[in-house]
Amino acid sequence: MTTIDVHKPFDRFEFEQQIMECWNVTTDIRVVSEYLMDAPLEAGREDKIANMLIGMEALYEAKFNRLFRQFEHLVSEHAKALDNQA
Repeated sequence: MTTIDVHKPFDRFEFEQQIMECWNVTTDIRVVSEYLMDAPLEAGREDKIANMLIGMEALYEAKFNRLFRQFEHLVSEHAKALDNQA
């Protein structure tokens, strides 16, 4: 996980990369749905799907938290300029 160094200048490319990583949730949902449709009806299938979804929840919670911290850093770093635009 990327940590945010408040002393490091804002990097808009890193911020963009973090946003793009969050879009992976749609691909991951498709993978789980394909597994749900294609996997044989085996014992424990429901547990596998539940574990996939729980893992995705934890992963994307971390990604969105990291993204929001970066956003807060951006706003605090550029608050004066952003306020003057309003």
